[in-house]
Amino acid sequence: MPTEPTRRNILALIGSLAPAVAFGAYPERPVKLVVALAPGGPADTAARVFAPYFAEQLGHNVVIENRTGASSVVGTESVVRAPPDGYTLLFGSSSSFAVNPAVMKNLRFDVHKDLRLVGLVSYTPHVLVVRASLAAQSLAELVALAKAQPGKLTYASSGAGGAIHLASELFKREAGIDVVHVPYRGGGPAVLGLLTGDVDIFINDLSTTIESIRAGRLRVLATAWPARSPLLPEISTFRELGFPAVVSSSWFGLAAPVKTPPELIARLARAAREAGQASAYRESLKRLGLEQFSFDAQQSAAFVRAETEKWASVAASARIQVD
Repeated sequence: MPTEPTRRNILALIGSLAPAVAFGAYPERPVKLVVALAPGGPADTAARVFAPYFAEQLGHNVVIENRTGASSVVGTESVVRAPPDGYTLLFGSSSSFAVNPAVMKNLRFDVHKDLRLVGLVSYTPHVLVVRASLAAQSLAELVALAKAQPGKLTYASSGAGGAIHLASELFKREAGIDVVHVPYRGGGPAVLGLLTGDVDIFINDLSTTIESIRAGRLRVLATAWPARSPLLPEISTFRELGFPAVVSSSWFGLAAPVKTPPELIARLARAAREAGQASAYRESLKRLGLEQFSFDAQQSAAFVRAETEKWASVAASARIQVD
C-alpha cells in the first residue's frame, strides 16, 4: 500500500532535481577566464579573441582576468582552488598543462588531477628565426654551421624552463648540435636581442614574430608544426627538412576545477566548440598568427597527454628543472 512521502524522500527528490535547475539557468552572471600569463602575450591575445564568441554561445558576458606569476603557476592554482561552479575557468597554455609539470617538481597541485579539460581552443606554431646577418640561409646550413663551431652559436629563450626553452632543446637534441642558451625576461626582449645581433637563433611563437619576419628583419628557416602555416606557405616544416620529431607550438585550452559537474563541463565544451566555428573568429585568429583547433574531446585529451610526455622527456634529457 502506498505511503505518504516522508520528509527525507522529499528532500532527496529536491536534491536530485536541483542540479538540472541550476544548469538550466547557467550562467546567471559573468564567466571569468583566468589568463595565467602576461597581458599582450599570445595567451592573452588568444583569450581576448575567443571571449566574445564564447560569451555569445553562453548567453552571458565573459571577462578576462590576468593572474600572472611563476610561469603561469599563480593563475593556474587560483582556478584549481576556485569553486567548481563554472564561473571561474582557466584559459591555460601549453606551459600550464604540459611544460610546468615537466620542469617544476614542487607544484602544490597536479594540473591533470585537479583540473578538468573543457577543450583546446587555438595554437600558434613555433618558428625558427635567425638574425639577418647570420651566415645560414637554410636549416641545413644552420646545422652545418653549428656543428662546425660547437658552443659558439647562441639561442635565445623567453625564460629558463619555459615552453620556448624546451622547444629549442628539442631541436638541439634532434639536430645533434651544441648551441648556448641565453635566457631573456620575455619574448619581446628576446626578439630585440636577435635584432641587435646579441644572439643568433630564436625559436618563438609565430604570432609574436610574424611582423619582424614580414619586415625582413629576421630570417625564418623552418616552422615546427606538422603542416605549413597559411601565413608562411613558402616555409618548410622541420618534418619536411628531415627533423620529424621537432614539433612544437604554444597552445591554449579551457579547463575547470576537477569537481565541476560533468553536465556543466559538457555545456562549456559545446559552447567552446560552437564559438570556434564562427568564420569571423577563425579569420581573426589567422590575422594574428593563430589557428583554431579542430580536435574532439578524445583527440584533445590524447594531444595533451602526448605533449606532457614529450616535454617531460626533453626536460629530463636536457636536465632542465625550475625550483
